[in-house]
Amino acid sequence: MALRFYRAAVATLVPALSPLLRRRFVRKGGDPARWPERLGTDVSDRPDGALIWVHAVSVGETMAALPLIDALLSARSDARVLLTTTTASSAGLAAMRLPERALHRFAPLDSPAAVSRFLDRWRPERAIFLESEIWPVQIADLSARRIPLALVSARLTERSAERWARIAPGTARAVFSRIALVLAQDEATASRARDLGAPRVEVTGSLKAAAPRLPVDAGERAAMAAAIGARPVWVAASTHDGEEEVVLDAHRQVLTGHPEALLILAPRHIERRDDIPRAGLVTRTRSAGALPDAGTQVYLADSYGEMGLWFSLARVVFLGGSLKDGIGGHNPLEPAAFGATVLTGPHTANSEAAFAGLIAAGAAHRVADAAALAGRVSDLLSGGAAPPGPAAGDPDLGRRVARLCLKL
Repeated sequence: MALRFYRAAVATLVPALSPLLRRRFVRKGGDPARWPERLGTDVSDRPDGALIWVHAVSVGETMAALPLIDALLSARSDARVLLTTTTASSAGLAAMRLPERALHRFAPLDSPAAVSRFLDRWRPERAIFLESEIWPVQIADLSARRIPLALVSARLTERSAERWARIAPGTARAVFSRIALVLAQDEATASRARDLGAPRVEVTGSLKAAAPRLPVDAGERAAMAAAIGARPVWVAASTHDGEEEVVLDAHRQVLTGHPEALLILAPRHIERRDDIPRAGLVTRTRSAGALPDAGTQVYLADSYGEMGLWFSLARVVFLGGSLKDGIGGHNPLEPAAFGATVLTGPHTANSEAAFAGLIAAGAAHRVADAAALAGRVSDLLSGGAAPPGPAAGDPDLGRRVARLCLKL
């Protein structure tokens, strides 16, 4: 009954909100010509043969999905993979990184009409969703069509599980009972998924541990390194609204002890570039084609697909999305793979296990405000304790997860 009520509600709301949702999609960098994909409408041809649907919401999840997609295609030479995401940045990453026999589309909105059109067109033989992508209509319709679904690298916070249990317990059981396999990042998520009704749950860890190191263009790195010279550099990566003020305040404090220091600021969403304050700091921007010169204090890295370049240039990286509650932080294994010390705010629910391991190894530290951030950065730029080296991943994890998914 609860699931039927949800379906009826979204069936009414989505058409009414569609113009607003389209404007938001375009404002965040989406190609207007591709908006119909979000409605389940697509004029492109479906490839012949078996199709495996993999859904990963944004850039971080897409990076984690890449080794899984490689493993699926290696194990199934007769199949292709359809990767869906919801953000323009992840679509750009998919265009650059997807292997042969894999294609990208924007995911359908979770409404009965959009999901039905999507499934009618693509007819996947199985579906694999990453992390916390739990969409009731999609899950119910996959089950109705007897298309098995696995939720892998699953992450379910205590707050999210409590919300499901308190606000929509009937919907929660109807949804989770239809997920054929949950492969959890940790035992806490596994326990919460079982409590909400998932029939089969195993702990396999996070696929982000299997992701390859972010790519670095050798020519671009050489040009940036020459422009920077011997200056001390730190990176603030994947920052969100309200965090840049803290980062820039910290950098002003860092400059009192390290007047030659350069901050590379890489916001999570580059379309926010004009909203980022720069008062009092000499700034150059990547999108203008400028390299930092001797007088540049902040280099605004407003480009997609170059995070590996920025991580390769610095031994200190602050990861955003962690100073404000409700975002949950970002993947610390990406900068750690370059041997950088990772700094983070207190809110890291999205990658709690990864942060815990790095903190225990002395490769990551928590900071609460601008003063604490400036203190850590200044100490590390002065030659404070270095991390123990690049974080080791688990290259076989993608293959293990693929094998389990293909047995469904």
